[in-house]
Amino acid sequence: MALALARRAARVENLKSEIAALNYADFGNKITFEIGCGKGHYLSAYGAAHKGELCVGIDLISSRIRDGMRKNEKLGNANVHFLKAYSSEFLDAMPADLKFQKIFIFFPDPWPKKRHHKHRLIQPEFLAEIKKYCAPGAEMFFRTDHGEYFEWAREIFASSDWQFSEIDRLEFEEVSQFQRLLPNFQTLRAVLKA
Repeated sequence: MALALARRAARVENLKSEIAALNYADFGNKITFEIGCGKGHYLSAYGAAHKGELCVGIDLISSRIRDGMRKNEKLGNANVHFLKAYSSEFLDAMPADLKFQKIFIFFPDPWPKKRHHKHRLIQPEFLAEIKKYCAPGAEMFFRTDHGEYFEWAREIFASSDWQFSEIDRLEFEEVSQFQRLLPNFQTLRAVLKA
């Protein structure tokens, strides 16, 4: 247990250094954040279209992060970065003056078996925790191909500090490799209540 905690602490310290190197003050201390960025299709294209936003995507799989970095390099985006991280560790590493302005969560693992629902990312505790790191009026976008998970998320958002609405399209769309495999999905947009 002590070794696991020491490893986690080391990862958080490393993330603090990586975040500090992002020069986020140049972007008004705000960040556009994608949790589970996969191979970086969406965030690379989004960042190319939104040069004034600092965009950071995280994922747990190193090869995905490397693919995202290669895509991003081809596009020449200086405002987009990919980091290997757990969302909880990234939050622990966030400096107090950096705030999320947009959060994208696309096609997270639905953990479909009822006994595994506790592993789903969208939970009351997650929404309460992440709001501490958000700018006023921050937006969160959630997309899934799993109908039951979408209904679950709607219920969680309904009892939170996030005002949600279902939407058909995002303001910026870029079809990811994963989305091509799952053409039927639902999208939710939530705004942090004042």
